Amino acid sequence: MRVLIANVTLAGRSGTETVVRDLALGLKGAGHTPMVYSPKLGEIAREIACAGIPVVSDLHDLREPPDVVHGNHHVELVAALLAFPHARGLFVCHDRIAYWSAPPRMGRILKYVAVDLNCLSRLTDDYGIGIEQTQVIYNAVDTARFLQRPALPARPRRAALFSHYAGPGTHLEPVRLACDEIGLSLDVFGDKSGNPCSAPEWVLARYDVVFAKARCALEAMAVGNAVVLCDAQGLGEMVTMKNLGAFRPWNFGHRTLRHALDPAAIVREIARYDPRDARAVSHVIRQQANLSIGLGEYIDLYEELVRQPAPEPMPFERTLDDYLCRSAGRIEELTAELTEMRKPFRMEPLSNAAASRTTLQVTSAPADVARGTPFTVSVVLRNAGDVALGSFPPFPVRLASRWINGDTGEATNGEQPRTALRPSLLPGDTNRYDVDVIAPAVPRSFRLRLTLVQEHVLWFDRVDPSVADEVVVTVR
Repeated sequence: MRVLIANVTLAGRSGTETVVRDLALGLKGAGHTPMVYSPKLGEIAREIACAGIPVVSDLHDLREPPDVVHGNHHVELVAALLAFPHARGLFVCHDRIAYWSAPPRMGRILKYVAVDLNCLSRLTDDYGIGIEQTQVIYNAVDTARFLQRPALPARPRRAALFSHYAGPGTHLEPVRLACDEIGLSLDVFGDKSGNPCSAPEWVLARYDVVFAKARCALEAMAVGNAVVLCDAQGLGEMVTMKNLGAFRPWNFGHRTLRHALDPAAIVREIARYDPRDARAVSHVIRQQANLSIGLGEYIDLYEELVRQPAPEPMPFERTLDDYLCRSAGRIEELTAELTEMRKPFRMEPLSNAAASRTTLQVTSAPADVARGTPFTVSVVLRNAGDVALGSFPPFPVRLASRWINGDTGEATNGEQPRTALRPSLLPGDTNRYDVDVIAPAVPRSFRLRLTLVQEHVLWFDRVDPSVADEVVVTVR
């Protein structure tokens, strides 16, 4: 297959730039024909080109049209689809906030991929893309490049802050204070610190503790460092075997940074240093998050898109009209939603009594699903209390699900996506909602439990088990 990867920039070494390099090299190694487009080229673009892969800043410079356009960013994907009318489109959301990661709306885009559940929520919750049109493909790390270091020492001696955002006035200062307090040597790597690192695979093995988030954290774990999740947005925890399964679906990113950047709290996380546990985390990451798995998932997805009929070629103007009409329609929807959110309505923490006065019933669910696939379950909610329920800050209420192993009765498959209550459920109201669910990867019979959660406050079914409903679903 001919796959064109479109990225907003290849001038530095941010997360998506590294993803582009690894994916392009992996596709070439698997016998496919990758091509790369970005308006801004730099060192990593030259690295890709040196492997014999076409890299262009002008789409007219490509010698042959792609079968699939894999777009990591909005404008670049739209530009490529306008330039190649026969190509199938695929958008990958890497960021929950940045405007360049907002999903474009075009009929030519056949699939939307999220790199974690936070980005999936942006696609489905913020932009109204149907769960059936989405897929989650977690970030991966090239374990042939990031080799595992020797065993960690009994006590940490050297630490590294690995972040492009570490500079004055950020998390650098509290991390440095914490390390100074316990006599731990600290080095800083990243663009903002003035010490960029073009080959972290050679540098990370020198350190025992690494402060990082998202892809940087994933790479450090693969090497075998003890990793404390930390960035300018806040402080997370040291990644351990106990919390690894909970943090991986969120890509060790923003949603895991739940604490203030307090030097005393950072010292407490460093104190959780355990060489054997860090080694076990490294083994799991190298087995479950290595590049060959992620590459295989993307190749399977490209093949799925190529098997679909080629888009009917349309004139440039009609393709542009399709994009503009769909975008304008979504702007109108967002304007209506914003009008609702401007009303004087916010969610405060609910009491146990208020939570227990809600009833939930599943009205439609598939009897069997393919493993790993997204789907929806319909539920009817009734609010018999006197407090309105809605997905508003600071403590939004959302619909949630849990897969329960039919043999052991234990919850499995980690975090699931959560679905906003839209419209809000006013006192005395009854509404129907479609809940987004992702099937486990393991084939067997499960109980699927549907309930409500108030973020950072309570699970409704743990307050009152009757505020939930279950169906049996076979994963095949």
